[in-house]
Amino acid sequence: MRKMGLREVYDQTVKLDHLIAAYDHTNRDLFIEKLQEMLDEREALLKELTDHFSDSDRELGHQIEGINQRIDQGLQAIKQEIANDMNAFRHRKRTVNRYRNPYSGPTKDGMFLDKRE
Repeated sequence: MRKMGLREVYDQTVKLDHLIAAYDHTNRDLFIEKLQEMLDEREALLKELTDHFSDSDRELGHQIEGINQRIDQGLQAIKQEIANDMNAFRHRKRTVNRYRNPYSGPTKDGMFLDKRE
């Protein structure tokens, strides 16, 4: 049973690696839902594992670690892309607001306009 559990973790890890490698930013919401589902399944499998492993199990564990490093790098790249998109959106929003109402923010030359007459 233990070996089958570790094999299931390996298979789930490989599926996760393939999902991240096939990432397409156009369907980001669907990708994140599928990613979360797969991570939850893998976490449940990991919780079922015991501490005692044979030599073949250890070799499989080392392979899982290598795949995990690729997964981590892929997730970091996706996270960075999302953060960049969010920053670009904030910048565009700020620019549009400045264009629509140019006198709402502080002036750059230190002057101010007295709004009273």
